[in-house]
Amino acid sequence: MSDAAAQVGLPPVTPEVDHKEGKGRGRAFLGIPVVGWMFLFFAIPYTLLFLQSLWKPTAFGVSHDWNLENYKLVFFGDALSGNIYIPTLLRSLKVGALVTIFATTLAFPIAYLLAFKIRNSRTRLVLYVLVIVPLWASYLLRAYAWKVILGQNGLFASVLDQVGLANTFLSNLLYSQSAVVITMTHIFTPFMILTIYAVLERLPPSLIEASKDLGVGRFKTFFTLVVPLALPGVIAGATFTMGLSTGDFVAPQLVGGPHDVMIANQVYSQFGATNNWPLGSAIAFVLLGFVAILVALSTQAERREQL
Repeated sequence: MSDAAAQVGLPPVTPEVDHKEGKGRGRAFLGIPVVGWMFLFFAIPYTLLFLQSLWKPTAFGVSHDWNLENYKLVFFGDALSGNIYIPTLLRSLKVGALVTIFATTLAFPIAYLLAFKIRNSRTRLVLYVLVIVPLWASYLLRAYAWKVILGQNGLFASVLDQVGLANTFLSNLLYSQSAVVITMTHIFTPFMILTIYAVLERLPPSLIEASKDLGVGRFKTFFTLVVPLALPGVIAGATFTMGLSTGDFVAPQLVGGPHDVMIANQVYSQFGATNNWPLGSAIAFVLLGFVAILVALSTQAERREQL
């Protein structure tokens, strides 16, 4: 066939198999940087972290004696101080769940407003930028801002004094778990808004118009049509928010009290103050395991919703 094509002046026909092989090689070549990045910055550090968690701390450093004593201490505690790590982990999961619930409650109406109610493209762009602007500021700066707002002489205390609530429980929010939840909700809500909006933006408005034409009310359309279709975005945003807030240590350090220590603060303490790196590695790996389970469950739930 190629000889006949050459005789009439046509270019030779490239076999389809060679084309597919070349395409596959191109994809493999493009995937090399991604695989290298994951191997260098994820696989190697996590492997070293796990190996270090199996070592034994000594008075002068670390002894490379392989054992599971650090994990035993994390899960069962010791006779002197009892188990302090699992209750701290459960407290961290509780705070992460509260932050996720509040962030979702705030984010969904805003994302719905941006996707369906704002018709003017310029106004929508302005509101979208206002959502993104807090992400440009430093995380530490936003946490310190809430420390100032919730302080005794801060803006919140001034408002309470003006409305006659200066001596109530609301005046003692700083250095409490409530302050931690408020701070992290403010920090992670933009991520939730962007995730939900990315899903709602792809929903065709004709579906909502068809629902209205069939005589379905607004609330019923919202709860039976919009919410189920937006669940993949809600699940993805909730996973992102839950994982970050559970493993956060800056906000509890700045606005939390002595009884609001989270699991990441325990990791920080082991690597810093007590210099017990094997135990800190074990705590970090247990936290990583819980986050991995959370991601696996949310991924499975997201797949079911997409089906």
